[in-house]
Amino acid sequence: MEIKTKRLTLRPIRFGDEKEIHEYAGDKEITMMFWLPHDTFEETVDFVQKNAEEWNSKDQTNFEFVILLDGKIIGGCDCDLGHSEDRSYATLGWIINKAYRNQGYAAEAASAILDFAFSNTGIDKVYAQCDVNNPASFRVMRKIGMNCIDDKGTRTYPKTGITSGEYTCLITRKEWEENKGV
Repeated sequence: MEIKTKRLTLRPIRFGDEKEIHEYAGDKEITMMFWLPHDTFEETVDFVQKNAEEWNSKDQTNFEFVILLDGKIIGGCDCDLGHSEDRSYATLGWIINKAYRNQGYAAEAASAILDFAFSNTGIDKVYAQCDVNNPASFRVMRKIGMNCIDDKGTRTYPKTGITSGEYTCLITRKEWEENKGV
């Protein structure tokens, strides 16, 4: 399975992606992601293994894609139904290698994954969250048609114990169909 956009190709994560993924997942400057940075290459290997195997599961709840630009992995984007016990909604997340940020790639990829989610998973709502100190991610959410439904949330980072504010955004299938993304 591949998803093509104007500039990008998104495909399921697979074995062999570890080195390129670790370029951004191991970046120690990542401070506003729950589970990153990966402190070791082995953590990235475990991440790739778990998510590649998920694609072969009949009970798949997480759809982890890599984002390719001209054949190079520049980031990742996922649609995760695992936060919803009844699988009635998904959460959306993304990360872009810092060398490729601020060029619209996150919004382009996230828009494609929204289309995938609404077309393939049977859900009617997708949520995304970001740290209030991460205006770039909030802009991506707004650009792909999401609406902020909570600006008073908090998040605590497991690696640091730091608590920060959190935005929660939502888009429904109806809104997506009316706007058709980016």
